[in-house]
Amino acid sequence: MSAADKLYTYNYLSDDDILQMKILVDTVNRDTASAIYENSSREKNLPPFSYFIMDAATVTEISDSAIGILMKAMSTLKKVKGYLVLVMTEEFLQNIMVRHPEMFNYVAVFHNLEDARAFIRRSLT
Repeated sequence: MSAADKLYTYNYLSDDDILQMKILVDTVNRDTASAIYENSSREKNLPPFSYFIMDAATVTEISDSAIGILMKAMSTLKKVKGYLVLVMTEEFLQNIMVRHPEMFNYVAVFHNLEDARAFIRRSLT
């Protein structure tokens, strides 16, 4: 098991042609975010996909420096109608909105994977 396998996994949702990146840790600091960014940017065995969702539903704490690094990682991936699609809990969302309201100008946030998938489906019509 590599270090990346302990930080995140990928799941290809073939019905909607979505690649889901699920963060597996509950606390993301600068070093963790850097490791996620570095490992994910070197991925070579990903299936072709049209849409991307970062699923951070398990994350309960993140440092300010880590937010910037993860946003950089996400910015290299595919957007839906100009938005990055992110899954996180309501409590975590409120915490980040207070600290970084500007982030939500270009991020579509959902509290579960199904709502995020529904947003992507609606964007196709």
